[in-house]
Amino acid sequence: MFNLELDVNFFWLGWFALAVALFLAEMFSTTFIVIFFSAGALLAGCAALLDFSPTIQVITFFCSSVALLVLLRKKMPRLFSQDTADKEAFVDAAINATATVTEPVSTSAGGRIKYQGTFWNAEAEEDIPSEATVTIIARKKSDPNTFIVKKD
Repeated sequence: MFNLELDVNFFWLGWFALAVALFLAEMFSTTFIVIFFSAGALLAGCAALLDFSPTIQVITFFCSSVALLVLLRKKMPRLFSQDTADKEAFVDAAINATATVTEPVSTSAGGRIKYQGTFWNAEAEEDIPSEATVTIIARKKSDPNTFIVKKD
């Protein structure tokens, strides 16, 4: 009686769901890696909407993810860092704040601190034991996610 054709392409929905899931995964990490696979899934979803074969969709996903990762990986942290034109107006709230050492900070290998409930890489000019209280004196210029600290 009813002739329902199930020849509808729903691959795009799967790709877009994967893109959203990967984007949410990136929100819980600070690596700036997963976001590129999310973008790749988004592009593969567009390929699915344009009725490309599943093989082309998978190739689109992998090639675009890797290409975006290689081309933009170094630029993304700078895009979201505080190095803007109004740098003079920006005051880093972390500077002069106190933190707790969670992994001993050594002059050769660095360590980890806990500041405002988040764990950060840390470097110092002296060895600092775990559980010590430190003052954040600067951010490392080459890696804004690493603090330069001194023992209180």
